[in-house]
Amino acid sequence: MRYFVTLMLMLGTLFVACDREQTISAPELTGPAKDFVGMLAKGDYADAVVKFDETMKGAMPVETLEQAWQSLLVKTGPFEKIVGVSQKKEQGYDVVLVTCEFENTQLDVKVVYNDKKEISGLWFQPK
Repeated sequence: MRYFVTLMLMLGTLFVACDREQTISAPELTGPAKDFVGMLAKGDYADAVVKFDETMKGAMPVETLEQAWQSLLVKTGPFEKIVGVSQKKEQGYDVVLVTCEFENTQLDVKVVYNDKKEISGLWFQPK
């Protein structure tokens, strides 16, 4: 729980949510976001971190990402599958919501991309 709260606080300082949202017609980042979640599900944290921008690499190195994912699994049960994906624009960032089914619940993995298509924010949000 401590790692999950720490993760949320760290990420909250990296990205400020905006009320204005715009749906994107071309889902160009849904595939990479699904692949990213797949890396987490397989425990391939080193390859997942490669997708981060420099700020995220500093805030969430491999060990921290692994702790965050493992902490999440303690609460949700094992990862089962991706059940949906959507993309939108928020405050100039591309945001992909990857809806995941775990043994005990569903949640969205919110993957935020900058203009270089690097991951600049990451949240785990209950449905």
